[in-house]
Amino acid sequence: MKKIVRILMILLLSISIFIYNPKEAFSQTTVAGQEMRNQCLVLAGITNTENLDMYITRAEFAKMIVKTSKFKDSTSAVSGTAVYNDVEKDSEYASYIKLASSNNYMVGYLGGQFKPNDFVAYKDVSRACLALLGYENSDFTGSQVEGRNQLFISLELNKNMNASPYDFVTKLDVINALYNTLKATPKSGGSIYGSLFNATLDANTKELDPSNMIKTSMSGPFIAKRGTTLAAYLPFNLDEGNYFLNGSASNYGNIASEISNTGFVILYFNETTKTCYAYRQGNSLDSTVVVSKGFVNNIYYNASDNLTPNSVEIELARYTLGNAEVKFAFSFAGTIKVNDQVIIVYETNSDSSSTYAGEITSVFLYDIK
Repeated sequence: MKKIVRILMILLLSISIFIYNPKEAFSQTTVAGQEMRNQCLVLAGITNTENLDMYITRAEFAKMIVKTSKFKDSTSAVSGTAVYNDVEKDSEYASYIKLASSNNYMVGYLGGQFKPNDFVAYKDVSRACLALLGYENSDFTGSQVEGRNQLFISLELNKNMNASPYDFVTKLDVINALYNTLKATPKSGGSIYGSLFNATLDANTKELDPSNMIKTSMSGPFIAKRGTTLAAYLPFNLDEGNYFLNGSASNYGNIASEISNTGFVILYFNETTKTCYAYRQGNSLDSTVVVSKGFVNNIYYNASDNLTPNSVEIELARYTLGNAEVKFAFSFAGTIKVNDQVIIVYETNSDSSSTYAGEITSVFLYDIK
């Protein structure tokens, strides 16, 4: 009898856990998938990848929300006015708190307090993300908090958050919620909310495409060669940078070692967010950004245009040429000829039936010493 009771208790516990997990709120993405999510928030200039497992304060959250809003470029170093009696007007967060409050992304407390040092709760995240998408108080009846939480879950804005509706949330939880918000369609319809940051959805995975965000928000590509330092290319303090190597979180020491050991890396950077993306030869987590090295076997032209090349063969793989600059580099007037060794940056071709390995977006002569 005791054994039967024990089995029933285990079953009840299992059922309760299953019920408490709507829309797979606690589902865990892969490490690569989470790094990609983090990267998108970094590229958008919303946050960095420090202290991901720590709870964040309401002041820190206000900054992240405003950085995700249409007011992302409207803040100053100080607010100039004290909206709440517990927020100093010269606080680094004052202007963000003012904007977050005035646009109903966040609300204060009785007595004119904001409680900037309190931890952020799940309900705060729910309110803010839905407000970014255009939802207002009038869209909810009954309990505003419960109504928002239900819609938040229904729209899957809680996907990959490791928190329940009654928890405080970590920075990683907030990153996942904001990433899901960028993917979502606003209440008014139209394109995804992330189009505010030039973000697009990958047609196959339905996830944000970080390579497109790199192209629209980053300077580059540059080739960093052996014998040079990252400081020669990056316009910010190296100790303050966010670094990625082939799509994975890294640091400038690892990238410097890669340059020394292999001879080169390809660099992109964003000066405002102090972010550097480095790519070595081979595939990366940013599956549409690939760096390769090899000898040019052939350069192909259209029959009707024998001045402008349309594709090349490198190490027996055929590539199309993605822009005018690359086409000129391979043309008769350009610097790259058959038998030259080159480094190419290309986007992979997702069409398995294609005869082309991808589209070259940048090319460099290989002259590494």
